Amino acid sequence: MVNYKSWLKDKVIKVTAHKLAVLEILVQNRHIDANAILEKLRNQHSEISLATIYRILAVFEAEEIVDKLNFSNGQAIYELSHPDSEHHDHLICTECGKIEEFHNEELEMLQLQITKAKQFQITTHTLNIYGICYQCKINTNNSTI
Repeated sequence: MVNYKSWLKDKVIKVTAHKLAVLEILVQNRHIDANAILEKLRNQHSEISLATIYRILAVFEAEEIVDKLNFSNGQAIYELSHPDSEHHDHLICTECGKIEEFHNEELEMLQLQITKAKQFQITTHTLNIYGICYQCKINTNNSTI
């Protein structure tokens, strides 16, 4: 179990109840947007504004506690970043919005080969593959029968 207070203190971030609450929501939800965080906190009877959530997320992003992901719908999605976690990419369903993480070592090596051949130094990268997930594909096929 992660000690959230010490994690924030290690990053020299002032510990507040709102920051701890947002961090806990991020731990419990792999990919989440600011509005969903607001809804979850309000369901817990927390008095917090959307502006406060965005400020907290900006601090967390600057301190590399979260990664801000921008998928095709324009809505920023946040996921917890952890130094021990393995790099991963995403499959995004354009029907239901489901986000699935994956890691493929062969794909990572191919990217390194390409950048080396082009004499390009990678600073960071993301790979997002858009399509229709299995469940949506089944639902679509069943509705046309």
